[in-house]
Amino acid sequence: MKRLELFLFVLILGSLWGFFEMMALPVSVLCAIGVFFLVLGRRVINIPGTSIVIGLIVCFYKTYSDHFFICQWAGIMALAGSFELYASLVFKSGRQNILSNAVTGILTNITAFPIFVMLVTFILREPNWVDGGMERIINYGVQSVLPATLMSGLLTAPFGFIAGSKIDKLSISLHGKLIPGIYLVVTAFLWIVASIN
Repeated sequence: MKRLELFLFVLILGSLWGFFEMMALPVSVLCAIGVFFLVLGRRVINIPGTSIVIGLIVCFYKTYSDHFFICQWAGIMALAGSFELYASLVFKSGRQNILSNAVTGILTNITAFPIFVMLVTFILREPNWVDGGMERIINYGVQSVLPATLMSGLLTAPFGFIAGSKIDKLSISLHGKLIPGIYLVVTAFLWIVASIN
């Protein structure tokens, strides 16, 4: 992939994940969807740091939401940062497979949980989390993190790997300006939808 195509691909992944973040979906589903896009992105572009960039794009996209809270940024970046850590360690050799991605999806959610809790309670001091205390943290872990971990390991990480493999083969077979043009049109559409919403 050329540099412009790489940039547009990262932009479209962040925009797609951000689009789902705008929907009124359970946190567990949003985390699992996030893992899908992170795995897909790393399958196509195995460059350290791309997961963080995708997360930052999602955060920016998320500001268009009517129900935006700073803790949402913390959750997105905790997930993207945790995935980046494992992807950089596991995938640096280039030996990706469904199992390694499933394990990475599971570990990403488990690691993102304490990072998120520390961010919202001690650094950002988000009132709902500070006042909620340990009961809120435990409930969040059981009701959101556990299902997200299972969905990521069993479904979204493996499917992200499969989708990334298909896109990688497709982009090799289609040459010229067609692929960047498709990325640009879809990205523009997603940002227009976000601004209308």
